[in-house]
Amino acid sequence: MSGIKRFFVLFLLIVASSCFAGQVPAGIFDEGEFVVFVPENLDDSYVYPTIIGFSPGGRGSDIISTWRSAATENNCIILGSNVIRNGMDIQKNLITVKADIKDKLALKYPIDLNKIVALGSSGGGMAAHLFSFFHPDIIAGVITNVGYIHETSLKQSKRYPRGKACAFLASPTDFNYKLMQQDIKFLEQLKWKCTWLEFEGGHRMAPEHLRSEALDFVLTSLQPAE
Repeated sequence: MSGIKRFFVLFLLIVASSCFAGQVPAGIFDEGEFVVFVPENLDDSYVYPTIIGFSPGGRGSDIISTWRSAATENNCIILGSNVIRNGMDIQKNLITVKADIKDKLALKYPIDLNKIVALGSSGGGMAAHLFSFFHPDIIAGVITNVGYIHETSLKQSKRYPRGKACAFLASPTDFNYKLMQQDIKFLEQLKWKCTWLEFEGGHRMAPEHLRSEALDFVLTSLQPAE
């Protein structure tokens, strides 16, 4: 092989390696108890804000389909829980969720353990609030869609974490509306940064533009989990 050809081959190898080295594989991945979404163009030399999402029926894929667009806009990883659902001992199972995130998923994906946002709709929103209450060392913010804070948590204001961020997605005709109004007052008294976003339609998922606004707000308001 002539010197010119060798140089050309070497040049192509360098270009190829510079294009693909350090890029996190993107896509949707089945991790058993979680469905994981990784947006494109993440650099494996960095860690990224991460959503841990809960649905009333324990379907992680629902979290991915609902929040994928907003997560992509913000370079967020999504962990959709297949475990947490309505009607179970959520407090007990959140211990396992936390351990799985720290000891398994964070070793495989570039998760920023200081910037984890818990979110969900209805019972999933309640689970998100509970995660921040019982494990403030890993949850930095909450997004709740038509979901309220459990009354047991509200009675423990001295123990409740301070200074985090929360976005409320609420509908005036939803049966949880007044409870959520009480919740935002409660969190603001504890120095949480909060925003209130309303939509029409009752007990349902907020429209996409409000979901995106909610995530933007929480991410820009985050303090490291502690």
